[in-house]
Amino acid sequence: MIEKTLSSEVIYKGRILDLRVDTVVGPNGITKREIIDHAPAVTILPFHSKSEIFLVHQFRKAIDQVLIEAPAGCIEYDENPELAAHRELKEETGFSAANMIKVAEMYMAPGFCNEYMSIFLATQLTVGKTNFDHDEVMELKQYSLDQLEVMIKNHQIIDAKTIVAVQYLKEYFNGF
Repeated sequence: MIEKTLSSEVIYKGRILDLRVDTVVGPNGITKREIIDHAPAVTILPFHSKSEIFLVHQFRKAIDQVLIEAPAGCIEYDENPELAAHRELKEETGFSAANMIKVAEMYMAPGFCNEYMSIFLATQLTVGKTNFDHDEVMELKQYSLDQLEVMIKNHQIIDAKTIVAVQYLKEYFNGF
């Protein structure tokens, strides 16, 4: 069932991802695989309590839609995921967190992409100033856990990393 790579050609190099085409041999013979090499990333779900959970509203061009999502971003080269989580939280929300709890790690779309995501819950928040990247525009909004559960059920929150983070937040409040 394992495929062996015969050759690999990078056909696009970008700021946060590269696209390559691998020629592989496997159980069905020789075939091609289109693969996105993506920087590892972090997602952070900041909260004070069950009634004070913070998400961002951000336009996503790939789907031409504003998504409601947990703050997230790429890990910089050789950066520790927890440090990246603190940095991204500050950049996108203005919050600093005294406590950052890693609750999950996962591949985002392993059928064609190797992006690896670490998910954190951020507590003991202190308000500060945001520092958006030059191409970022987002709005921070506060929700309760009950609201988030209804929004997920009603497909108002459709971002996978956010749905996973909310599920871990529920477990956190239930004592893991």
